[in-house]
Amino acid sequence: MKELVILDLDNVIIKDQSQKLLLKYLFKKKLIGFWYFLKIYLWFLFYRVGLVKSPKKVIEYAFRFLKDKKVEEIDKIADQFLNEILKHNIFKEVIDIIEKHKKEDRELIIISNVIDIIVKKVANFLNIKNYIGTRLEIINDKFTGKILGDIVYGENKTKYFNNFIKENNLSFDKIWSYGDHITDLDILKIASNPIAVNPDRFLEREAKKNNWQILNFKETLL
Repeated sequence: MKELVILDLDNVIIKDQSQKLLLKYLFKKKLIGFWYFLKIYLWFLFYRVGLVKSPKKVIEYAFRFLKDKKVEEIDKIADQFLNEILKHNIFKEVIDIIEKHKKEDRELIIISNVIDIIVKKVANFLNIKNYIGTRLEIINDKFTGKILGDIVYGENKTKYFNNFIKENNLSFDKIWSYGDHITDLDILKIASNPIAVNPDRFLEREAKKNNWQILNFKETLL
């Protein structure tokens, strides 16, 4: 009997928004300017409180600075970001949950609207082989500064998940799904075991209405 665990990244695995943390890191390293950083940072805050409905334009604007940057160069920066910042913001509680699922021999996958280069780093750190993130276009080993396809957000999460299942010829008897935001509702509803983690007020309302489990993570690996 095959069982699957779907994990969101931000506020489920990582405390806070990982792309917001990345932008702060890039600003600190003087890889982006102050006004550029401030505009994007405010957009991410507006998204979190529900004033920005889709983060696609934010992500497109945020990562246009990658245009003509070599993949190898950005990959090194992503490694540094993981080691210096991101891994210290991983919730301790989620580590325990991941290990319990692994002991039960369940397949795990991270599905997030975060850019895939960051999702991949976290997945590798947690020894999770499957991941889906928003893809950035690469031509001749250089980033174009554009998004490839749709962002992995809202209903698109379920679309990308279904494509993953189909392409790998998989089926599962039970599915656990962990999400934090109301836009995770679709990916939570496909699960036999939906779990709301650090939910926003809209998702918390849905979780209570449907008698879903609600978890609140606090401690990180600092």
